Amino acid sequence: MMDIDWSTWGPTGVAAVAAGIAVWQAVSAGRQAKSAREQAASAKESAVTAERQARAAEEQLALARQQYQSEQRARDEAEGPRFQVDQGVDQVSGERSAEIPIKLLAGTHLDTVIISAAGQPDVRGFVPHVGGHEANARPSITLTNLAPGAAHTVVLELEWNASSPVNVRLDFECHEGAGGTRT
Repeated sequence: MMDIDWSTWGPTGVAAVAAGIAVWQAVSAGRQAKSAREQAASAKESAVTAERQARAAEEQLALARQQYQSEQRARDEAEGPRFQVDQGVDQVSGERSAEIPIKLLAGTHLDTVIISAAGQPDVRGFVPHVGGHEANARPSITLTNLAPGAAHTVVLELEWNASSPVNVRLDFECHEGAGGTRT
């Protein structure tokens, strides 16, 4: 029979166990490295996906803003003032004037309405009444506190030799009342 030297088995066994543990650790480290690479790839995909989602969210927000602004414009347009401007009456009383009736047909209450007719060759300006004097002629007139249904007659002083009929363009700048901010 063979004699076994047990004194060498101890260190050999320990070395064999240590080698096995080292192999197991190497395999485990390889698996961990592979897992880390997979997690990095997944994280990169997640980052790309998150970036795409962020861009999509920004685009969606921009579309929502555009829709809101469009709806706001439509609401402002629907609630905006509507005026009726009737044909004026050409008057001659020392000076040539035109009385022009205007009426606020619809819209919200208006604190002020500035009506202008500046820059037209046959118009000297607004005057307080027929027969007003050119020195009092102003390029615009301001009406205050107008509610739907309100009617006014504005008077324009015209050039004496203006052709008949005189076509006049009136521009209305309206400022919303009741604490509103729309113009």
